[in-house]
Amino acid sequence: MKTGLYYFSATGNSLTSAKILKEQLNGDCEIISIPSLKKQPEIAVKYQCVGFVFPIYYGDMPNLVRLVISKMTFEKGAYIFLVATYRGHLGDIAKRLDDLLRQRNASLSLNLGLSMPGNSYLSTEEQMKETLANQVSNLKIIAQKIDQGIKEDYSSLPEVAPSAVFKASNMRGIKADENCIGCGICARVCPMDNIKIVDKKAVIGDNCITCLACFHWCPQEAIYMSKEKDIERRFKYHHPDVTLKDIIDAKKSK
Repeated sequence: MKTGLYYFSATGNSLTSAKILKEQLNGDCEIISIPSLKKQPEIAVKYQCVGFVFPIYYGDMPNLVRLVISKMTFEKGAYIFLVATYRGHLGDIAKRLDDLLRQRNASLSLNLGLSMPGNSYLSTEEQMKETLANQVSNLKIIAQKIDQGIKEDYSSLPEVAPSAVFKASNMRGIKADENCIGCGICARVCPMDNIKIVDKKAVIGDNCITCLACFHWCPQEAIYMSKEKDIERRFKYHHPDVTLKDIIDAKKSK
């Protein structure tokens, strides 16, 4: 049975996890970037085994992931699993994703989490080293559970209110400061095409999913979070095995 792995990644944790998972799962596996599907009006998912790999934002999925899944149709009886990368906790993602899938006449079969370095709130250096060192071994355990076809019922979980990221908004006040040179890298990595270069300076709009790709990939470190004083200019992070080109290429339409 062929598996389709749909991933979203701003700084590489979920991209590398999808690549590792592809090698560890039994059978053929294809990796598909969620941003590459953004402009498609309808998305027919032809796999009997479907995986989603994406980060947790405020206990929820990134808004772009929600938008793309809301356009998907699935094969009857498809086995659908989630591997969610996270720094703190998984939040209510199992309930949120299962509810969304049920709107598409499908359901979540298995919810699994993978601890990784945070690209928003901070991980300690020790935490980062540990989670990166354990990424492959933890994914091996996850792949075994998926190959076994383990299923769980998430339909009876308590109802949850819409999260802070249910809709797109620049709630963190992401801006470019005077160090911006208008190079356009932020615009190229933004999965929502929400950044424009105006008079040689980046202007961030309101259609923001707070993925922080612009923040972490800016070569001038000119992007900051004006409404997040504790992490306003936190240190930059991307997975050591991921390049800027990887993130830019993930946007290319299918």
